[in-house]
Amino acid sequence: MNQIDTDALLEKIKAETGCQPEVYQDITDEDALCIPVENLEAVIGVLRKDFGCYHLSGITAQQRESQPGKIELIYHFWHGKGVSLLLRLPADDPKVASIIALLPGADFYEREAAEMYGITFTGREETPRLLLPDEWDQGPPFLKREASDG
Repeated sequence: MNQIDTDALLEKIKAETGCQPEVYQDITDEDALCIPVENLEAVIGVLRKDFGCYHLSGITAQQRESQPGKIELIYHFWHGKGVSLLLRLPADDPKVASIIALLPGADFYEREAAEMYGITFTGREETPRLLLPDEWDQGPPFLKREASDG
């Protein structure tokens, strides 16, 4: 398996989608690109069609102090080396298109992110509970909420 050439990937994404991904320097030892939320499906299409990259090894979500009011959603791919796509969602209404039609294995990861961070994955029928008990009613347990003045 040949590794993906980062410069070729950046050029192809720009040519195919019109977006200009930003190389994300805080993730090392792999290629990490920040992309707009609305370009996720198109960029995954480029990875699949032009680079033969089909292995989604995980989707992680995180909130960092350096990105207040945001949830970072990271799609981790493997093709001879790590290739990650990072999206920033507003924490007060996090929505992104589901990718299970492109990569059915994403179902588990989407369900976990939906449950733990309250992310809505649009274009899928539902995101049934995965880890929390059915009676859980305290909201997404990993979502950091802004402190209120009252």
